[in-house]
Amino acid sequence: MISALRTFLRSVAFLLVAAPQCLSAEPGSTLRAVVDRGYLICGVGVGDIGFATQQVDGSWAGFDVDFCRAVATATLADAEAVEFVPLDSLNRLSILGSGDIDVLFRTTTFTMERDVALGFEFPAVTYFDEQRILAHASTKARRLADLAGHTICANAGTTSIRNIRKAIDAQQIKAEILEISSQAGRWRAFFGQECTAVTSDSSDLLIMVAMHGLDEKSLIVLDDVLANEPLSAVVRDGDQQWEQIIRWVVNLLVLAEAEGIYQASAPDVLERLEVPAYRQLGLAEGWAHRTISQVGNYGEIFARNLGSDSKLGLERGLNKLWRDGGLMYPLPMKNQ
Repeated sequence: MISALRTFLRSVAFLLVAAPQCLSAEPGSTLRAVVDRGYLICGVGVGDIGFATQQVDGSWAGFDVDFCRAVATATLADAEAVEFVPLDSLNRLSILGSGDIDVLFRTTTFTMERDVALGFEFPAVTYFDEQRILAHASTKARRLADLAGHTICANAGTTSIRNIRKAIDAQQIKAEILEISSQAGRWRAFFGQECTAVTSDSSDLLIMVAMHGLDEKSLIVLDDVLANEPLSAVVRDGDQQWEQIIRWVVNLLVLAEAEGIYQASAPDVLERLEVPAYRQLGLAEGWAHRTISQVGNYGEIFARNLGSDSKLGLERGLNKLWRDGGLMYPLPMKNQ
C-alpha cells in the first residue's frame, strides 16, 4: 500500500513539473470566443513608443497595434474591433496563459524556453531586433568592457536582463545591474543618472534617442550586439487553428508588400493576392483583401509607425524584404 502510494505521488509530481506553465487552449476555441464576443482582446505594451501607445482621445497607435488590427480584420472584418490590454514585461505571458487575452503583440522575444518549457506558441516574427547598450557620452564608453564600475539599467522579466548578466560575467566586468520593473521607470533611472547605461532592444534605444533629439555628444550606442531578438506574436499552446490564423495574417502583410499591393490599391490589384480561405482556418472569403485594404502591408505599417513616415525615422535594417538585404521573406500562400 505504501509502495503504491509512493508511486502515485511520484507520478503526480512528474505531471506537475512537466505540465506547461500556461492554460492550453482547446483547438478552435479562440476563434469561436473572438467571434462570439464580437471583438479581439489583444495584449500590447505600456507606453511603448512606436509600437503601442494610447492617444489622448483614448485610441491606440503603433506597429504592434496595427498587427492586432490586422487580426481583427481577418477574423471579424473590422480593424476597429479590438480591445487593447497594456501589459508590462513581468505580466505579459502570465496574462496570455490565463486566457485573459487572445493574442500577444508586445515586443516579445521568441525563445526555446518560452516555446517548449512554458507552453506558448510563436506563430510569426514581426520584427527582427538586436540587444544593444545605450550609454551617456560622459562615460566615454565604446564597448561593454568600458562600463566597468558603472551601473546598467535593464527591465525585469526580459531576455535583456539575463543577457546582460551573462555578458558581464563572461567578460568578468565589475558592473552593477539595476533591475527596473517598467520601461518608464528604466528611462527615469537612466536620465536621472541612477545608471549610466541602459540595455534593451536596439529599436527601443534608438526610439528614445530620436524622441529626445539627442546625438553622440549626449548618448552613444555601444558597439556590442549582446543577442539576437526576434520579436514575435505569441499565443497559447494547443489551438492550432488560432496559431495558423496569426501566422498567415502576419505573412499576408509581408506578401502584400513583396507583390506591390497597398492599402489604397484598387480591388482588381488586391485580387492578385489569390489567397484561399481554407475551411480549416474558419475565415470568410475575401479576408486577405479586407485586411490589406483596412490595415495596409508590412512596409506601410513599418513606415507610418517607426520609419520614414513617422517622427522616429528608424531604418528598416534587418526588417527589409529579403531582396533588399533584409530578413523578411513571405511564405507562399497561393494554391499551387
